[in-house]
Amino acid sequence: MKKVSIVGAGNAASITALNYYLHGKIRTKELEDIEIYYDPNAPIERVGQGTLPNTTGVISQVLGINHYQDNNKINAIFKSGILYENWGKKTPKHFHPFLMNSTSIHYSPHLLSKSVIESGLFKIIERNIDDPEKEIDADLIFDCRGGGDRDENLYRELISPVNSVILADKKGKDPDLLYTKCVATPHGWTFVIPGVDSVSYGYLYNNNITSKRIAEKDFIDTFKVTPDGYLNFKNYVAKNMFFGERTVLNGNRFSFLEPLEATSTSFYECVCGMAWNIVVDTASKDQCNHAIQREIEKIQNFILWHYSKGSKFDSKFWRYAKKLSEKTFEDDEEFQSTLRLSRLSSSTKLWDLQESYSQWHVNSFKNWDAVL
Repeated sequence: MKKVSIVGAGNAASITALNYYLHGKIRTKELEDIEIYYDPNAPIERVGQGTLPNTTGVISQVLGINHYQDNNKINAIFKSGILYENWGKKTPKHFHPFLMNSTSIHYSPHLLSKSVIESGLFKIIERNIDDPEKEIDADLIFDCRGGGDRDENLYRELISPVNSVILADKKGKDPDLLYTKCVATPHGWTFVIPGVDSVSYGYLYNNNITSKRIAEKDFIDTFKVTPDGYLNFKNYVAKNMFFGERTVLNGNRFSFLEPLEATSTSFYECVCGMAWNIVVDTASKDQCNHAIQREIEKIQNFILWHYSKGSKFDSKFWRYAKKLSEKTFEDDEEFQSTLRLSRLSSSTKLWDLQESYSQWHVNSFKNWDAVL
């Protein structure tokens, strides 16, 4: 029986805690205790999050949350897929669906954190941690403290054409918005995420190409919202998912890549799965780190594929994005094999296949290939 500690209580920490409770305490009974160390004054991600169906299942199973009002402690809203507007050259709108028997959600990270902390399933310790290896006695530690004070020498750059975001919230529920929207604009793209009583917007652009003033004006003119947050960011990943003898990095402490395709929560789960190999002694740290680095490369690759065919805008940003993606995109055999398979079979038959590329089933390739 092993002891796991998690540092942080944000989105990555919450997803990590739920995964390890489900797999380590319920299914395999490998874990003795799961502790969460957190600073109640540390900020939680303000923007609503979207999941893929697997993550929704973990949240629902461990916390007993469902869509009925009295049991919906995280303000979950049904998510049926992702609607792309203005991407590619063939059609103004393109829907990337989930199967109708699969459920995904948008939810509030703040309320997920609160639900995990108050669930009674974990030992909660209100304490700021500066050095997990020295301050915590556990067999495995997940460092999910965010990326604010990273040692840049331990990280490498991930490639993305965007590096800045303008945020806004529009009050009022949109009952017709049952999916995430990704709207291409002349200067980048904007996510639109529904909530129970508001809609969140994030206008992503490149501040080396577009000034904040021009981006802000386009944001306001296009979406009729008032900005209330501004952030410049880097896209990065740690060279090693392990830090010290017992610590695994997760969340923004490990990596950050722009939010197209809502990859973050599923990637947190992937890190958990890789680290689980250490708990049960089935793989070495080097093997796990090699696999997770390959995984983030696949995610980067799939996102760059979206940019590679441009959008309806012949703008400076989209010319840059297309050139960058074509230069960086890794046209590897695994990607090409999945793409070839998607072109050979009907959508009906593809759903029976197990082939996938990172988080994307082979049918996702067919679906997106059709619009490019």
